[in-house]
Amino acid sequence: MTATGSRMQRTKGYDPEPMDVPPLFQSPPRPLSMVRWLLTKYMWPQSAAWIALAVLVHHVFTPSLERFASLGFDDVGLLWLRNTVMMVLIIGGQHWWLHIRRSQGTEFKYESRWLARNRTSFLFDNQTRDNVFYTLVSGGGIAALYEAIMFRLYANESIPQLSSLWAIGAMTFAVFWIEAVHFYLNHRLLHVDPLYRWAHALHHRNVNTGPWSGIAMHPLEHVLYFSLPFVFLLVPGSPFIATFCLVYLMISPSPSHSGFDRFKVGEGASLHGGDYFHNLHHRYFEVNYGMLLLPLDKWFGSFHDGSIEAHEQMKARRRAAD
Repeated sequence: MTATGSRMQRTKGYDPEPMDVPPLFQSPPRPLSMVRWLLTKYMWPQSAAWIALAVLVHHVFTPSLERFASLGFDDVGLLWLRNTVMMVLIIGGQHWWLHIRRSQGTEFKYESRWLARNRTSFLFDNQTRDNVFYTLVSGGGIAALYEAIMFRLYANESIPQLSSLWAIGAMTFAVFWIEAVHFYLNHRLLHVDPLYRWAHALHHRNVNTGPWSGIAMHPLEHVLYFSLPFVFLLVPGSPFIATFCLVYLMISPSPSHSGFDRFKVGEGASLHGGDYFHNLHHRYFEVNYGMLLLPLDKWFGSFHDGSIEAHEQMKARRRAAD
C-alpha cells in the first residue's frame, strides 16, 4: 500500500516507499481491499501475535480473578513482576538482536547512527538505560495498577462484562480501533504546553529510537497512555480484554520504535518491522500523531506519507506558522 508521491532518500538512513491510508479511506473507498489489507497486512503477523501473547499471559501467568476481589499491594506487585519478565524477554530480545548483536547491521535502519551513550539529556547519561528504567519501573508499574483496578471491578461485578466468547473476540478486534482514537486524542493533548514540557518531551528525546524507546515515557504520560482499559468502565468488556489492552500497549511499541523498517529472517527474506508512519513523528514532531489504521491525521491536516511532496507541505505549514 504505497502513495503516489516521490520517495525521500537520505544519505544516512533508510526511507521506505511513501505510504497511503488504508483502502477503506481512499477515494473511492475499497471495502473488499480493506478486508484483505486488515487480514494480510494489519493483523498478520504483529497484531495477531499481540492477541496470542495476551491469551498466554492472561490464562497462564495471571492470578485468578477471585484474588483481586480485595485488592492489595502484593496483587499489583505480582502483575508488575509479570510485566517486567514479559518486557525483558520480548523488548530486551529485540534490543539484543538488533542493537547489541546488530544481526542485520544498518540494513532497513531509519537512522544510520546507533543509540546514544554519554548523553547528559538521558538518565544515567545513556539512552538505553534511560529507556529501560522508564519502561519497567513507571510503565510496567502503572500498567499493573490499572489492570489490578479493572480486575477488582470485574471480580466484584461492578462494571458490565461480556460472557460470550464470540462477543469477547469481536471486542478484542474493536480494541485496535478504539485505541486508534484514544492514542490520537491523548497524544495531541500531550503536544500542548505545559504537558509537552512537563511530560511528553521526555519521550521525544528519542529521535533515534530503539525497542526500549516505545514506552519510555514520563509517569504522567503513562497515566494517560495506559488509560485505555477504562473505556470498559462503560463499554462491556472482560478481564481478558483488560489484559489485552495493557499487553498491547506495553509490547506493540517495541517493534514500531525498533528503528528498523524490516526485520531480516533469512537470506533475502524479511518481515515488516518498524512503523515508518510513527517514525516520521519522532523525526519531525508535528506530524502523524495517530495511527495509520484510522487516518485522523489525514482528516485533521497533520498527515505525512513519507514523500518529498508531503515533506515540502510540512515545511510550508511551518513557515506559515512562524
